[in-house]
Amino acid sequence: MRWPEGFVCRRCYQQATRRRGTCPSCQRPDRLLPGLDDTQAICTDCAGIDDPRLTCTRCGDQDEPHRRGLCARCCLTDDLTALLTTADTGHISTELQPLLDALTSQDHPRSALIWLRNPDVRQLLDGFAQHRLTISHDTFAHYPAERTARHLRDLFISCGILAPYDRNLDRFTSWLKKKLASTPIHQSQQVITGFATWHHLRKLRARSQRQPLENGPIANAKQEITAAIDFTNWLYTRNTPLAQATQSDIDAWLATGPTTRSIARMFVRWCITHQHITAHLEFPYRRARTHPMTSDDERYARLTTILGHRDTPVWVKAATVLLLICAQPVSRIAAIKLDALRTDDSGSLWIRFADAEVELPPPLADPVTELIAQRPNMNTAANQTSQWLFPGVTAGHHINPQTLMGKLRANGIDLQGARNSAMRELVRAIPPAIAATQFGYRAQTTERHAFISGTNWSAYPELRQEPDTTEPGT
Repeated sequence: MRWPEGFVCRRCYQQATRRRGTCPSCQRPDRLLPGLDDTQAICTDCAGIDDPRLTCTRCGDQDEPHRRGLCARCCLTDDLTALLTTADTGHISTELQPLLDALTSQDHPRSALIWLRNPDVRQLLDGFAQHRLTISHDTFAHYPAERTARHLRDLFISCGILAPYDRNLDRFTSWLKKKLASTPIHQSQQVITGFATWHHLRKLRARSQRQPLENGPIANAKQEITAAIDFTNWLYTRNTPLAQATQSDIDAWLATGPTTRSIARMFVRWCITHQHITAHLEFPYRRARTHPMTSDDERYARLTTILGHRDTPVWVKAATVLLLICAQPVSRIAAIKLDALRTDDSGSLWIRFADAEVELPPPLADPVTELIAQRPNMNTAANQTSQWLFPGVTAGHHINPQTLMGKLRANGIDLQGARNSAMRELVRAIPPAIAATQFGYRAQTTERHAFISGTNWSAYPELRQEPDTTEPGT
């Protein structure tokens, strides 16, 4: 490309013609900013750029031309309209109209154009439009390209075309089916299937009726089912049927392998309850020998470093504050909803972790407040109405806790040690029972942290009610 200043490469041209925002010179919002004034990007009028190629011939919006003089949004509208139009009627069905509206109104239409190149996406959308496929959860659940089907299924839900479903429960059900079908189980396969189905799957289904399943219970169920298979296969190598397992077998299982073998405890207890193993056997709890702990000085130093680093994303800074100050587990941080947050006139942020609100004063509140206004993953149709403080890349879902954990670890945070340290500081400042109510923990957990840190009720003299020793009438 050649501009008045000289030749520019394709990449620089795209960066200039895709840059939008408020022009710092004329202060007009939502402008294309291809020009430069010293180091600032400015709009075409202020830069004196008169290039008709930057104006869409249909809608008149300024943008990099995508094809035939049309902007990316107009091209996306044409492509989707052609794909979603039913051949028999020549119109788009009322069921699919919300999908068209959501995709064509997103902030980054080029993302949707790239997404439409996926042949599985086109096959599914064309199948729905031509009524070869039924718009239902079963259609998506049985489609071979699972990842594509799951994303489009979530998009249909966010558009109101499909009713919500528990995504984690659905993924666990698929995992369990594959696990039982593909993993070698040398004995007691019916027992393993019963444990996985009637103990874990039944409990998870009941739990999902009350609230959406988080990753924690799913991960625990997978670990226990895997450990159960490993235990029965280990017995098989010793020529011991499951029904004839002895206490010495259990002791040898625990003593000759990694500590993760203790996860088989739930399976053994379930087998005892259902008379698959002798009733008198014992499978001891595994107690952690150490409790990771980050010092307060190290925790605050890490907080200062992360908040002071200009290149650290605001969502990472916000999560850091919630972990290092509020002692929240990452799984709970990832699932915070916008309606659990409010600000007051003093600039303080109030967060509801449980039944009561917790005040987070500035400047600690600043990253969270900034995140509310600048949430990531909001430029596509997937999350335009997201209710989460940390929206994920999947329609209608918050960020994956594992993703958030990895980012925090990459910034030098010992997750468990830092959270233990923050919890000990909380119970040194307020009574454990109140800390449990405000920060969403069980009272036993906060009491245990208070006991380990040497805190007792006498540490809170300002909260104690001294007995009234005044004589009546004085």
